[in-house]
Amino acid sequence: MRLAGLVFAALLVLAGPALALDARDRTFAPGRVGAIVIGKTDPADLAKIYGAANVKYQKIGYEGGETPGAHVFPESPDFLEVMFSEDGKKIDTIIIGGKNWVSRSGLRVGIRVAQLERMNGGAFNFQGFGADEGGRISAGAPPLAPFSIYIGETSEADRKALLKYFHHEKVFSSRHPAMRNSHFAVRSIYVQAPPPKGD
Repeated sequence: MRLAGLVFAALLVLAGPALALDARDRTFAPGRVGAIVIGKTDPADLAKIYGAANVKYQKIGYEGGETPGAHVFPESPDFLEVMFSEDGKKIDTIIIGGKNWVSRSGLRVGIRVAQLERMNGGAFNFQGFGADEGGRISAGAPPLAPFSIYIGETSEADRKALLKYFHHEKVFSSRHPAMRNSHFAVRSIYVQAPPPKGD
């Protein structure tokens, strides 16, 4: 009986990593998106985890250059943009673009400003759309602070109408009067490895 218990315990230990790499997992947290652990998961394993047909390795452009990376589940509600280190050996950043990914607190692509304010415990600021990081919010509450979150208009007509208020390089409040007529929602969430303890 004791031997059977030891065997079961050993199986649980061995199964631990496999369970942690569940390709069906659509949750994210600081340093992790689904089965991907930033800085630890090998970029070559993305195709093994999610299937080669669902992963497209390619250069990812960013402000000032490009880096090796991959699109996972492109053009779907599970879409991820994965950015690698310059040598392509490590995963540096994951940009969540699909609405199926959700944090423990309920953060996800597509949620509106009112819900972000509830998570933040009040109003937050965001960068005007005339700047390089247009739409990036500044929120200090624990559910939001570990991530770089960008908001934008969900309607093209509303986007054009509201740019006259927010198409500047200055910072705006989520309580700006023009926000009452907006349909701003989260359009992307950047997830990186958490800073080392003690920083």
